Amino acid sequence: MTARALAVRALMHQEQNGYANLVLDAELKKCDPPMDSRDAAFAARIFYTAVERQRLLDLCLAQFLRKPVAKLDAPVRAILRAGLAQAKFLDVPVSAAVNESVKLTRAFGKSSAAGMVNAVLRRAVQFAPEPSAFAGPVQRLAVLYSLSDPVAELLYQNYGDRAFAIAQAFYDSAGRNVTAIRVNTLRIGDAELASLLTAAGCRVEPGPWPHCLLVRFAGSPAATEAFRQGLYHVQGLASQFAADCVDARPGQRVLDLCAAPGGKSLTMAYAMGNAGALVSCDAVQSRLPLIKSAFRRCGVTCGRVLANDASCQNPALGQFDCILCDVPCSGLGVIGKKPDVRYKTLEGLPELAALQQRILRSAAASLAPGGRLVYSTCTLNPQENEDQIRAFCRDHPQFAVLPPASAPEGAADTGFGTLLLPDRTGTDGFFAAILVRRPVK
Repeated sequence: MTARALAVRALMHQEQNGYANLVLDAELKKCDPPMDSRDAAFAARIFYTAVERQRLLDLCLAQFLRKPVAKLDAPVRAILRAGLAQAKFLDVPVSAAVNESVKLTRAFGKSSAAGMVNAVLRRAVQFAPEPSAFAGPVQRLAVLYSLSDPVAELLYQNYGDRAFAIAQAFYDSAGRNVTAIRVNTLRIGDAELASLLTAAGCRVEPGPWPHCLLVRFAGSPAATEAFRQGLYHVQGLASQFAADCVDARPGQRVLDLCAAPGGKSLTMAYAMGNAGALVSCDAVQSRLPLIKSAFRRCGVTCGRVLANDASCQNPALGQFDCILCDVPCSGLGVIGKKPDVRYKTLEGLPELAALQQRILRSAAASLAPGGRLVYSTCTLNPQENEDQIRAFCRDHPQFAVLPPASAPEGAADTGFGTLLLPDRTGTDGFFAAILVRRPVK
């Protein structure tokens, strides 16, 4: 099977509402013999580009079709999207994208549509919609940047015209081939790890703070000997920032309430020097092995992994010096990494916000006097971010909001926490608030 054919099959599968990464992995696993890494990477680029640009691709195609895109046969629809994505966004010559798409049309048993595919692609690649083609800025944002109407409405309502820069930053971040990693200081220093990875063929640069490296890997970041030895773990800059806000130290009792898959717990364990007690919880039993495996690989011995419902205080856990609650959220800050988020309906936001508040209040009940609590999300929705902290502080005057000791360049102080916007910080969209419980006098 060719890379283009696999991408088309994955796009057809994707229409059944599967998660994009799982859909692609499933199609790759069907290949016998396995597809080589270069072809697999090309298939992934076609697939993800078509998913991430679908609304714009469909608009361009619709100008030259006799029937709506949604009424086309599924293979033809996927072939058109994949072909246009290649020609318009992947620097594939138009002739190659068109000719290969015509071949695929025949290979998928749709020879009668071959002429149409040829003509439509050659015309659609030249089409660029004018601003006047849209009913207003929200529709323009939604179509040009392939967002659901509710997601576009939320972003524009809260950020105005700046929402266009934010949406573009999601595309920019998806196109970068740089991976942020966290050095396992229990086993190695920054410079030594950088040398090891460089010797293994990676390009390494120092990150924006100690123990963070920015790496261009030749293959998977999990395929190196240094990874197998537990010398680092992969963790985005925004996620590292949240873990650093906890300011965990040796000898402390630290609680990670929503810990899976365990990246933030690892970063806090390194900061603790493996001395003290780290309790890492998750409500989903099936995700606990991910944390345990990460602890084993990286040599974390101060950590304990438990199933626990973060929305209800568990008195059996006791009190903690530091607590991190990286709560479930709408995920609107990680659109660049998770294309499925683009098309969210945002149904159930009030229920999600209520859950977040319950988790925050549960965490506060387990915090020792003088303790430090960090609330974080990977969304850009103020209702899930600063509004939550404002409401919490109104009802808990014994808590004060503290600024972080340092933050990524371009981060914004909302007055109730720190907001990372991808167009200014070059990170995922993220929010973190540091709350300190004043000691009882």
